Amino acid sequence: LPEDETGFFAAVKKCNCGFFGIKPFAGTSLFKGDSSPGNPHEAEDNRLARLAIRYILCNPAITAPIPGMAHVAHVDNAALAVVERRELDTDERARLDEAMDRAWANLPYNYQWLKDWEYV
Repeated sequence: LPEDETGFFAAVKKCNCGFFGIKPFAGTSLFKGDSSPGNPHEAEDNRLARLAIRYILCNPAITAPIPGMAHVAHVDNAALAVVERRELDTDERARLDEAMDRAWANLPYNYQWLKDWEYV
């Protein structure tokens, strides 16, 4: 999270505005699988989804993440992220960074616009 008190997040906090983080899973590009329940990567994809949500919830300038959830299992997993410890440890942060590097590199054509929003 940005340490300085300048920039977009600082302005959001100063003005007491709400801000929602869209597409925390980069259109499912964050995942190794397709995010559907029962896919071979379900457990790891669920862990990555919770890491992304926890990371967003650690930023006091963001009111809420808005992840795409197509199955009841996605809602259950998001609820788990809310009750888990908020701060990511070093290993969790490294795992999320690695997954995001892969996600940015593998964005489908119709999600290339997300690259413009990687950093605010």
